Amino acid sequence: MNQSTLSDLITSSKQNDQKAFRKIVEGYQSMIYSLAFRMLCNEEEAKDTVQETFIKVWMNLSTYDSNKKFSTWIYAIATNLCLDKLKSAKHSFQENTIDETILNVISTDNVEQSVINAELGNIIRKLTSELTPKQKIVFTLRYLEEIEIDEISQITGMTPNRIKSNLFLARQTIRRKLEIL
Repeated sequence: MNQSTLSDLITSSKQNDQKAFRKIVEGYQSMIYSLAFRMLCNEEEAKDTVQETFIKVWMNLSTYDSNKKFSTWIYAIATNLCLDKLKSAKHSFQENTIDETILNVISTDNVEQSVINAELGNIIRKLTSELTPKQKIVFTLRYLEEIEIDEISQITGMTPNRIKSNLFLARQTIRRKLEIL
């Protein structure tokens, strides 16, 4: 979506134009889902996070500063929601049992994509299970979402040096896990 079209959609959305907001959602939902899935390693939690993100976007659209990248702003909202879930006592990194995985696959419209997501989720979960939530966020944003350090700083509010430190620790932990495999 080009910047001019996005600006028009944001302006219309600020005036409660739901059709314009729907186009914003359609343009950014796959990006937010990708981030949420990689952070949370759970398809349903990722879908919930996408919904929560766009609810927050709709409710706070008037606070969006058009001098900043919209994608950075929306990433910040989604990242904070993921961080809250990672820190939450409700979020558990326990492995799904085979029965639960089978039920999730069977109940999904796209079985092949669910199997791929389950496998990817298990790999990411195994490699990042010992990372702190902040390490997992910066690792995911930098290496899985391929976002530059400066933008990660804007998204997370962390300084570039703190981001680099967390990335270093995350890489060490993951490297150690890969050596064991």
